[in-house]
Amino acid sequence: MNPCPLIYRSHAPRGNAVQDAPRPVQPIATLFLCVLLSACSVLPSRPAPPAVHDFGPAAAANAAAVNVDAPSWLRDERLRYRLLYNDPTQVRFYARDHWLAPPPALLGQRLNVAVDGDRYRLKVTLTDFEQMFDAPDQARVVLNLRVHAETVAGKPVAERLFQYTQPCSSADARGAVEAYAALVRLATDSLRTWLLEMP
Repeated sequence: MNPCPLIYRSHAPRGNAVQDAPRPVQPIATLFLCVLLSACSVLPSRPAPPAVHDFGPAAAANAAAVNVDAPSWLRDERLRYRLLYNDPTQVRFYARDHWLAPPPALLGQRLNVAVDGDRYRLKVTLTDFEQMFDAPDQARVVLNLRVHAETVAGKPVAERLFQYTQPCSSADARGAVEAYAALVRLATDSLRTWLLEMP
């Protein structure tokens, strides 16, 4: 009886072992990744916060010497303008620029600096406070005040209308704010001089 033949199995040397080739990325996954990256690149960036303005640093004010009032349409924080050369009856507002507080409050803070609260009280009505464009590249601001002066006891002393206008250094919101700040300084000096001339 012949013995069963031996069966030998050959083994490749370890150094020559064949490694599995990397599998290609699935086409659907690749397409999805490209779409995701494209969407991220076209998303709008977050808009910058609105610019908030006042009339600049202020000195210490006298308490309760000046009371400033205004019509309802001037008692908000919006910065308004008007195009006199194109639809002058329409009032417009800057979208990215606002006042820190309503103009009567900002103005009252400044005018209180000019008034001697031991002698006089002022009742001020802000009647005009607006930027006007005479041309696309030419603008000015207008500030009008009606002022009633009275003694501390409430006795009327004098009444006066103050009217101011100032060209804007640039035909935009920044130019308007700079011009308003200049007019407020002028109004403060005018009120101080007017009160000093009273008996």
